[in-house]
Amino acid sequence: MTLPSASRLLPALLVLAFVGCIEQEPKDTNSGAGDCTVPTISELVDQTIDLGKTATIPVQATPCVEGTELSYTWSLDSKPLDSELDSTAVPGSDPTNAAFKPDVVGTFVLSVYASDADGNNSETVIVVINVNSGNEAPIADCGVNQTAAENDRVDLDGSKSEDPEGAEITYDWSVSSSPDCSALESGDVFNGDQSVASVVPDCAGTFVVSLVVNDGENYSEPDYCSITVASDNATPIADAGTSETLSPCTPPDFHLDGWGSYDPDGDALTYSWSVLSVPAGSTDADWANDPAQAAPYFHWDVPGEYIFQLQVCDAADCSAPDIVTYTFVDPSENNPPTANAGDDQTITSEPDCETASYVWTCEDCPSDSVTIDASASIDSQDGDELDFYWTETSGELIIAAPTSPTTEVTTPSFASTYNTAVTKTWDVKLTVSDCSESDDDTVTITYTCTGSY
Repeated sequence: MTLPSASRLLPALLVLAFVGCIEQEPKDTNSGAGDCTVPTISELVDQTIDLGKTATIPVQATPCVEGTELSYTWSLDSKPLDSELDSTAVPGSDPTNAAFKPDVVGTFVLSVYASDADGNNSETVIVVINVNSGNEAPIADCGVNQTAAENDRVDLDGSKSEDPEGAEITYDWSVSSSPDCSALESGDVFNGDQSVASVVPDCAGTFVVSLVVNDGENYSEPDYCSITVASDNATPIADAGTSETLSPCTPPDFHLDGWGSYDPDGDALTYSWSVLSVPAGSTDADWANDPAQAAPYFHWDVPGEYIFQLQVCDAADCSAPDIVTYTFVDPSENNPPTANAGDDQTITSEPDCETASYVWTCEDCPSDSVTIDASASIDSQDGDELDFYWTETSGELIIAAPTSPTTEVTTPSFASTYNTAVTKTWDVKLTVSDCSESDDDTVTITYTCTGSY
C-alpha cells in the first residue's frame, strides 16, 4: 500500500485508532451455527488508484441463517481536507460491490458493516483508498489565425483548451513575436490570464501570440496563433520545406531548403533560420554555415527529431514562422540496395567468306557494341542515392562509362570460320552501393559469329 503524505494520513490514522478501540465479542470458531448471533463480514483490501478512476470495493458478509437478506451501511470516515465528498458518495447502486470515485488526490478511509432483519450488526471493517494524481498535461488551444487592421482590437479565444482529467485550468497569454515596427509586449495583452483575451496591434505586420494553460500541476505545450495586420505591403511567405524522415545515409552536414519562400510583391527577402529542438543527448549539433541564407547547412550529431523554424522578411514586414521537422535515422540501420544489371545481351554476325583452291578465307567477326542498363537497381527500403560500377575480368571489352547506370560496351573482333558458329561470352559485373552497403549482379554478353558464302 502506498504511504500518503503526513497531512493526509492523520485523519486516516485517527479513524483506524477509533475502529481498533471498538469492543468486539470474541468469536468461538468451534461453536455451532446455533451460537451465531450477528452476521460476519470479511476484511476489505486497501487500494491505490489514479484520480479520475473509480475504486470498486467487493464486500463479502455471511448471515447467521442461510438465505437471510443483509443490508449494508457505508460511511466515509476520513478524507483529504480539500475533498467535498460525503458518505453519499458510496456505495452506488450495489452495496456488495461498492463504487467510489474520489474527487481529489489523497487518502480516503471508508467503513461498512452488515445488518440482518433483526438489527444484528456485524463488526465494522475499513478500507483505505490512496489516490494518486495520474495527471496528464492539459492542452492549450489559442483558436484560429486572424487578420486585422492596425489599432483594431483582436479577441483571442482559448476556451477550447482542456484538461484530460477535467481539472480546472488557468491561462497565460503572451506575445511571442511581433514586427520590428511594433512596441507590443506580453504585458499589453488584455485579460492575459483569462480564457478570452485581446490585443491591439500597433503597426502592420504579423504578430504571433501563444497560450499556455496549467491544471495546477502541469503546464501545457504552447499553442501559437498569428495575427496578420494589413498594410499596402504584402507580407512575405516563409516555406521551410517538407517534414520528412531522412535515410541512414544522410551526411552529417544536412542541407535545409527555404527556396520555396517568396514575396507576393516580388521584394527581396532576408532569411532567418532557428533551431527549436534537438534530440536528447545531442551535444554537437549546430549550424555548419550562416543560417541567414535561404539554404544553410546544419550539422546533426545524434539520430532523432530536429525541429527548425524559418522566417523571411522584406523591407517592411516579416512572414509568419514556418516550421519543418526532420527525423535522422541511425546509420547503423542502413539497408543494402538491390543491384539489377539488366537483360543479357546477344550479338550475331555472318562475315563473308571466299574459297580458292579449296581453301576458305573469311573476314573477321567485327567489333560490335551493346548497351547495358542498370537503371532498375534500387534502394527500396531507404531510398538512398546509388553509386554504380561496371567491371569485366577478361580485359577484352571496352566499357565506355564504368560509373554510369547505363553504358555502352564494345567487343573485340575475332576470327571467323566458314559455316561454323564461333561463340564468345563475357560476364560484366555490376556493383551498386550506397554510403555503407552494396550489392552485385551480372549481365552476360554472347557473341555468335558464323562465316558465310
